[in-house]
Amino acid sequence: MNKKIFIIVLITIMVLCILIAGVIRIRKANSEDRENTLIIGLDDSFPPYGFRNENNEIEGLDVDLAKAVGEKIGKKVKFQPISWASKEQELNNGNIDCIWNGFAYSPDRAKTMTLSKKYLKGEMYFMLKGNSNIKSQDELVGKKIGVQSGSVQEADLENSTFGTQVEIIPYSDFLIACLDLETGGIDAVYTSSIYGNYIIESKNKDYRTIPSYDISNASGTVIAFKLGNVELKEKIENALEQLEKEGKLEEVSMKWLGSSMIKLQEE
Repeated sequence: MNKKIFIIVLITIMVLCILIAGVIRIRKANSEDRENTLIIGLDDSFPPYGFRNENNEIEGLDVDLAKAVGEKIGKKVKFQPISWASKEQELNNGNIDCIWNGFAYSPDRAKTMTLSKKYLKGEMYFMLKGNSNIKSQDELVGKKIGVQSGSVQEADLENSTFGTQVEIIPYSDFLIACLDLETGGIDAVYTSSIYGNYIIESKNKDYRTIPSYDISNASGTVIAFKLGNVELKEKIENALEQLEKEGKLEEVSMKWLGSSMIKLQEE
């Protein structure tokens, strides 16, 4: 090998080494950044839990809680909008660390995910246009009922006797269902009172509600983790317990719900 070729080979090796070292540093930095970041999956159109404001920023009740927890456990918090219909897949693939967005407890969900203690409870009801003459659940038989695809409301309706007597219309999110309600595409939206009351009061909507019965299996709002991830569950619960003692949970509740409703429950 003559001297010129040797120099070229040497320079090439040096450049490759520099490039490889750079890639290693970037991967290490990315790995460390991932370890120090809590990625939360949410539906960014589900007030008051998580939604986009007029500046396209994600805010809400669960957003405030998650940020406070992030400070407690020393992690940055990243909010990742996801398709609600594929939330379990996002969790199982490791794309998100938890689902924290008005996520209702149900026995079926407890079989496939690790769930936190319940911290908020609302009733399930039907939301109708203000001028609707429907007065009870029984009068909804044969009508079109809107739900969010992948929600506990959809699952409970599908598994109930009442659900076989109505036409269940799934939507990508509840806001779209409400828009269709206003235009007469459906007769009612089956949803949580926490969501419904917030929409009615904050948006000054001309909706009215009627109670539901013999449908819901939900018993409170929880945070969902990949099945078996008890370590992260307990870390977040411990942080919430500290925040509860400090009055932060009540502060967030008063801000978004107008009353003290957030309380970490015993399992």
